[in-house]
Amino acid sequence: MIKSLLVSLALIASSALAAPATLTSKTSCSATAVSCSSSASSNTCCSPKYGLVVLVQQWVPGYGPDDAFTLHGLWPDECNGSYAPSNGCDSSRQWTNIESIVENYGPSTLHSDMLTYWPSDAESNNDFWSHEWDKHGTCVSTYAPTCYGSSYTKYEDVIDYFTKVLELRAQYDLYSALADANITPGGSYSVSDMQDAIQSAFGVTAKIDCSSGTLSDIEINFVVKGTTTYIPQNTSGSTCKGTVDYPSK
Repeated sequence: MIKSLLVSLALIASSALAAPATLTSKTSCSATAVSCSSSASSNTCCSPKYGLVVLVQQWVPGYGPDDAFTLHGLWPDECNGSYAPSNGCDSSRQWTNIESIVENYGPSTLHSDMLTYWPSDAESNNDFWSHEWDKHGTCVSTYAPTCYGSSYTKYEDVIDYFTKVLELRAQYDLYSALADANITPGGSYSVSDMQDAIQSAFGVTAKIDCSSGTLSDIEINFVVKGTTTYIPQNTSGSTCKGTVDYPSK
């Protein structure tokens, strides 16, 4: 009886060792794999399923600091110009109270930073941020709760998403890039000069969009190295032509 039990336990242990390990932590991922390339991992915890990430900053008079672009959003893309599903990727994590989640679960400065650099110009901040999370944040596969393993705490994915977007906005400070080339609000400038200023600052071509000749958005695309390193890519399709009006706030 005892011998039989010991044999059974040995077989169970052997089977467990032979079984493929389930990824439970991002520390198991390669730090050098790059999304949208042959090196990208098929494990969506290690490489974003939607591996071309679109950072859109907007210039809206009356919103945000006079010397800063504000955020429109960070949008995952299928590596071919097609955005992730319009209704989001995980209905079980779509929340209607993002502002309170940020206030109650995020670091002390996150909510104030979002109020400053990610204000809504069309609806309440809560509705805007909830939309951005539901539609786009849930599609950043590396923030899926299962990717955190046993260390995951509720809403950690939400906080990490909004924190990362704000970090990218600060790193790719478009106002400073333009100002360094003497392109400042209140004037009109050639789109080529604006492109050159951004190229000089960040080493890539940005997509610059206008509404009736007035600057509205600037977009920079990224691929993701590992799970956290965003590498800027050239972006085409600017709608601004000729001279661009860059209004004061």
